[in-house]
Amino acid sequence: MNWFIFCLVASFVVNFHENNAQSRCGCKTIRPCYKEMLGKLLDRDEAGCIEDAAIGASTVTIFLKAIREYCGKFLTLVTDHMTFEGRHLYEVVLSAEKQGSRTDQHDPNQPKPVIIIEAGQTGGSEPVGLALFVVEQLVACEENEDLLRRVTWVVLPCTNPDGQEYSRFSQAPWKKNLRQFVDQLSYGVDITRNFDVHWNSVICEKADSSFSQTYPGPAVSSENETKFIKAVIAKHRQNAKVYLSLKGDGHAILYPYAHTAENRRNTTQLRRVAGELAARVNQRASGVHIFDNRSIFDADGKPHCGHSVDYAYENGVPLAYEMRVFLGSDNAIMSMFQQMPRGYDTSLRNGYFSGIRELFNVLTNEKKYGKI
Repeated sequence: MNWFIFCLVASFVVNFHENNAQSRCGCKTIRPCYKEMLGKLLDRDEAGCIEDAAIGASTVTIFLKAIREYCGKFLTLVTDHMTFEGRHLYEVVLSAEKQGSRTDQHDPNQPKPVIIIEAGQTGGSEPVGLALFVVEQLVACEENEDLLRRVTWVVLPCTNPDGQEYSRFSQAPWKKNLRQFVDQLSYGVDITRNFDVHWNSVICEKADSSFSQTYPGPAVSSENETKFIKAVIAKHRQNAKVYLSLKGDGHAILYPYAHTAENRRNTTQLRRVAGELAARVNQRASGVHIFDNRSIFDADGKPHCGHSVDYAYENGVPLAYEMRVFLGSDNAIMSMFQQMPRGYDTSLRNGYFSGIRELFNVLTNEKKYGKI
């Protein structure tokens, strides 16, 4: 081979591998700390990016502790709460610097707005995986620097780890936690119905049996997971502008209310932002399914009492949503008639993240959205 051609080919191969390493995990440019983490901790046969990993309770723990070890200047990990079975409920605070050490660059007299994202109340792995993907994108990708610099992100990546672990190996559908009752025969509370907003109200279908998958609990806010989410909302209430609850088996952005079809407060801004977010997701993840936006009540077709989104909205968070992600049972039905294209989950994941980025735009683009 001609020496010039050999050098050209060699240069191409080196540059290809360097560029490929730089663009790993969906990043245009990967942060040095994250690249070092992958280089030192990743075994040959392990998934290099969280979207390729099997999502279990141990995955959440290992992933978060690894990021704290190598990219700790972008992340604070709080472990003050635990489940009935003794698993940690993680609060991940992400910022360009550790929380409380810096304010918004455009107004040094004002604290940064806070976006709270929580996932996994209903026990599935897909919402948890998406929450970890958000953490990965914010920490690993240098192009997302502005998102960390101008907003504080509070991610609760798995708010029902007991239920998630149980559902991974159970053949029967399971959405509750694993809180055991005194009869030693039944266990589990539906966390999505345990918040103190119309808790166990007569307007909702009663579920007094603890065997029911929609059992709201023996008392309002009785569950460790509920107390954890409420504590995080209370801690950040002064600056919290967004509360986003990720749940599986759907494809929509849903706004309050869950317990009633009536708009007790003016929800014009809520609905407008939901429409913008849905349009962004549809732009990035276009295909068979349209990302819908409507109220939680309209989506369910019946009242859902004790919902965390209604709780957050009633307690001062101006933009509170439930985001249903991936296709779940809808996909199973659809696949009987039409095969999903390859890489469809990746398109959906990137689409959801672009929607979450739109929430950042809402908080930082006052000319378009006004003051939140």
